[in-house]
Amino acid sequence: MNIKKIVLIGIVAIFILGVLLFVIAGLWIGSDVRRYCKRARLIYGGDCVYALMEEVNDYSIPYRDRNHAIWALGQIGDPKALPYITKFYTGRIPQTENPDTALSQRELEKAVRLMQGGLNISAIVWRHNIN
Repeated sequence: MNIKKIVLIGIVAIFILGVLLFVIAGLWIGSDVRRYCKRARLIYGGDCVYALMEEVNDYSIPYRDRNHAIWALGQIGDPKALPYITKFYTGRIPQTENPDTALSQRELEKAVRLMQGGLNISAIVWRHNIN
């Protein structure tokens, strides 16, 4: 086998591996979003976005769960959740954050960006019929 064929096979294999990893990561993200939605809907009812917004607003819920809800809302990217998210976003991201003691300003920033139309390439793998 000559060098050109080996290089071509290597490039094709790397491309296929990249696509496969992208699909797996996208499905994993979608699975987590659905899990957080299901948990929130059991508590608050309504559709996924509504339930996650309620979870973010519920001060009796641990910060870690509220941060998961923020992340999931960002992944969904529905702009109707933007007012709920922006009221918690200060714009000041600390050097270190503990998701057990405060709402993550980093996750809030990402969620705001995604709700304002930011690119979420992994969503093409999983974001359909989320409710």
